Amino acid sequence: MIFTVHIHKICLILELVEVIIVSDFHGSFILVLHTHLPWVLYHEELQENWLFEAAAETYVPIINMLNNLVDEGISPKITLTVSPVLIEQLSNEHFKERFIKYCEQKLDYARQDYKDFEDGNEKHLAYLATLWEKFYSKTKSYFSEKYNEDLVGALKALQDGGHIELMTCGATHAFYPAACEDTSIQAQVQTAREVHLNRFGKQPKGMWLPECGYRPACKWAPPFGSKTGEIPYDRKGVEEFLSEADLGYFVIDNHQMIKAHPADYHKNPYLAHWVRGAQQPKEPVAVLARDIPLSLQVWRHEIGYPGDGDYLDFHKTRWPGRLRYWKITHNKADMAFKDYYYPDDAINEKVIEHAGNYKYHIAGTLKNHFEQSGGNASMVMTAFDTELYGHWWFEGPLFLYHVIKWVNSDPNIRTETCSEYLERKPPCGDVFLPESSWGANYDTSTWINEEVSWVLDKEYDVERDMQALARQFFYTQDEELIKILKQCSRETMLLLSSDWKFMIKNWSARDHAERRVMCHHNDFKRLAKMARDYGEGRIVAESEWIFLGDCMARDRLFEKIDFKWFANPSVPAMKCD
Repeated sequence: MIFTVHIHKICLILELVEVIIVSDFHGSFILVLHTHLPWVLYHEELQENWLFEAAAETYVPIINMLNNLVDEGISPKITLTVSPVLIEQLSNEHFKERFIKYCEQKLDYARQDYKDFEDGNEKHLAYLATLWEKFYSKTKSYFSEKYNEDLVGALKALQDGGHIELMTCGATHAFYPAACEDTSIQAQVQTAREVHLNRFGKQPKGMWLPECGYRPACKWAPPFGSKTGEIPYDRKGVEEFLSEADLGYFVIDNHQMIKAHPADYHKNPYLAHWVRGAQQPKEPVAVLARDIPLSLQVWRHEIGYPGDGDYLDFHKTRWPGRLRYWKITHNKADMAFKDYYYPDDAINEKVIEHAGNYKYHIAGTLKNHFEQSGGNASMVMTAFDTELYGHWWFEGPLFLYHVIKWVNSDPNIRTETCSEYLERKPPCGDVFLPESSWGANYDTSTWINEEVSWVLDKEYDVERDMQALARQFFYTQDEELIKILKQCSRETMLLLSSDWKFMIKNWSARDHAERRVMCHHNDFKRLAKMARDYGEGRIVAESEWIFLGDCMARDRLFEKIDFKWFANPSVPAMKCD
């Protein structure tokens, strides 16, 4: 009895100590990095270089940064999304071979630049050329030796060590609100889940919605293109597809949360919420909103850190190697007036200053909410495209290194993954989100508009034809027919990539995007005819089998793709009034 009393007293003391310790904890900083590039392998060399640039300037440096923190005894605890289409490219042998050659080519350009600068007595530029030589030499070494040419495996190792959480994304980054068939989103989500499980060995717990594009369950009809005027029909909400794939959360911008219903409900951005709609999912799905001020401090070039004049300028390069030797100088300055880059000014001064300032704002935001909420230690979340760090903002990975390190050195705050936060503080209430995105005006107009209506027409045509094919041949056991149908599925998914509409709308490599739309649409239609001819017993010309082989060689992703996901929704949409 005395022993029991003493144990009880000890428990009370421990609980009191825990309260005291917890009371000093103001909350967690959640950093989400979204990593994605569309399928560019085997298409055009210029577009393949997008992937090599991102790998050299962002993916390898970010993985290095995370491992450096781990080596110092700091678990980064960031949430990293990698789109399945990017996973497939980074795992491709063609990428591995070409990336090493890309680094070697950059090394040659750096050496030639050094010689030119030395001959011209440009000592500082010659010094910068030696830095580029070191950069690409080390990048090649890290890729080949430290990571064994396996960046996906390097991320898996960080995940398995408990240092990061890997979240999935739509298979080819399709913009969900634009899809006209529920089966198209179902195929995107289920394929993403399978690819993630196969490559990383774990069921993902959350999904990054491509472009943060959310759509609720509702009656809907195509608003643009030749299908305008159709009788509205029922569509499922995004959370339903996620729940069916056992995905428990997603991320949005707080501007999207502000527009949510009920209007009089206090939608606290420092807390998670349950997403509700006209049709309830199998299991509830949570949503986290990114903080607006902290995001703008980095993302908006005009006012954020990356626009500082001392940082390396992204746009001005030296021909033919496209290496960069100039600093931003001023974010409004003409290319002709850019000054030379001085690494010490950027790396040893501005990065330190800006990382310290960012950590100060993170801590202040969490402390203010903690005090205003009566001691509620919650979270503040920021989310960015990973390619911002390193590719667009060369010094970005070093900035993140210092931010994560300093956050974890503060006893009042810490880094936390999305799942860790949700386990610590489950969602606090229900919200009904509107159709929205993190794009311009936080609506869907970047991907659904008159300018890309012809693209939407192509997408709707293929979506419905793919659905019809999947239904017609759902029970086939013919291996050759299945091969054709799987390639039809791949071309459908690649056509639906949000990247093409974004590039067309924003005049960013628009010609390439338009070619890709036509390419995937035309290839699908030819393959669909081939599937019907073969499946219905008609003779298929040898040239068509050669064409199938060409398509399979060029668009060789999602080896185990299941065309049946395009046939019927596993759970049909309910009637929406």
